[in-house]
Amino acid sequence: MARVPLVQNDNAPQEVRAAFDAANSFNGRVANSMRVYAHSPAILKFLLPLQAVLQKDGLGCKLDAKTRALAMIKVSALNECQY
Repeated sequence: MARVPLVQNDNAPQEVRAAFDAANSFNGRVANSMRVYAHSPAILKFLLPLQAVLQKDGLGCKLDAKTRALAMIKVSALNECQY
């Protein structure tokens, strides 16, 4: 169970819904972490560009896609992520 409630589309302010729409078109979904960060729109507006740089080739990240994927898997395993 989440300790911080997730911001849902129906009760999100307009600027947050716009960020959710952008995330949905970029990732195909709105991640739960983004729904938590949506409590602070000032943070949220920088989150999607940061994720884009970290996840997509050619946007400035120095690591190749395979290394990034391995890092995400390792961090998830270390944190005992359930999904």
